[in-house]
Amino acid sequence: MLDFKRNLLTTLLAGGIGLLGLAGVGMALLLGRPDVDAIEPEGRTGSAEVQVDVPETGLESFESYSAIMERPVFFSDRRLPVVEAGDDEPGDPEPEPPEIEQIEDLKARVAGIVITPDMKLAMVADEQAGKTLVLREGMSLEGEQAAWRLDDIQARQVRFVSVDGRQTDLELKVNTSGLTAPSVAQRASAPDEASEADEAAAEQAGQDRASEEARARAEEIRRRVAERRAQLRAEAERRAQQRQEQQDNDG
Repeated sequence: MLDFKRNLLTTLLAGGIGLLGLAGVGMALLLGRPDVDAIEPEGRTGSAEVQVDVPETGLESFESYSAIMERPVFFSDRRLPVVEAGDDEPGDPEPEPPEIEQIEDLKARVAGIVITPDMKLAMVADEQAGKTLVLREGMSLEGEQAAWRLDDIQARQVRFVSVDGRQTDLELKVNTSGLTAPSVAQRASAPDEASEADEAAAEQAGQDRASEEARARAEEIRRRVAERRAQLRAEAERRAQQRQEQQDNDG
């Protein structure tokens, strides 16, 4: 409990604070709440327009340096290059159309056709190259007629297709001028069974020899085709590199 007799200073301070509080409440009741919006500010509230002086740089006016624009030092002829603006906006350059080589007509003939249950082979005489090739379906000729591919092998004809979509059919021509019909006496002297057996044996032997020869030629042709394709691929890459270098030089 506070002892007012011993703490006289505290008592006086508490009494002064109470009197100030009562005075404030009385003034608020008498004067009421002040209108802040009605109070006008004193003096100028806007910012003053001040002109700032530009410091001296020691340089002359821009027109004094026009010679730099008229005779630039970064060009050998001391002249600015003239660039003409086109009407259209620059775009990507149009790709050049691929070069289409003219393919000549097929110059070949069928020298023989071998059809077995396992394979189909055609002996084609290349009249332009002067040699005979043994081809399977899907293989192409060599040299200048490499654009012609063997597409189909039938019993009496073959079909070639060029890279530009043309088709050429070659028929197998059988030369029978040297064959003579047997006389009646010969036909009567030989039994029919023996004749049929001899013909079958001769045909089988011919097919076997043709098959072995065709396999050997096919392997040789396959090797030559692989070499030719590698050569054509290298030639195409070389041409593409030359065109790219030409474009870089033009640019």
